[in-house]
Amino acid sequence: MTASQFNLPQTVRNRYMSLETEIKNLAAAVIALTAKIEGINVAAPAPVAQAPAPVAAPLTVTVPTPAPVATLVMPAAPSFVAPAPVAAVAAGAPFNDPKGLLEYVMGAYKALGAEKGQQIQGVLTSMGYQNINDVKPEHYAQLHAGVEALKA
Repeated sequence: MTASQFNLPQTVRNRYMSLETEIKNLAAAVIALTAKIEGINVAAPAPVAQAPAPVAAPLTVTVPTPAPVATLVMPAAPSFVAPAPVAAVAAGAPFNDPKGLLEYVMGAYKALGAEKGQQIQGVLTSMGYQNINDVKPEHYAQLHAGVEALKA
């Protein structure tokens, strides 16, 4: 097919003709180079003698013996220790828990009035406590006796 077979503008036909010419020239150059390369005599490389491969010593394979399987043993049943008994509240106090203690002291403070009620802190301090919430159950009877002494 040529550019004249198509209804193309003249500028496109000229360009097409130019490309056709360039392709024909390139094809001719490739053919010429191929012939030139084929005409060159290249000596085949001399064969290289290979040294025989060294013979390897026979392989000895040692199979490791499997480790003895440990027998699973059930662990001993856990032993439980009974919780330490709660310190017994000393007899003689009309309360046996922190809530009862607080209610007793607040009632005693109201009964004594503000001036004498402040002396309850002195009873706590003499026992080694700064706060009513820190009093241990084993000291409830001693606190009760000290507050009752203020009432007398």
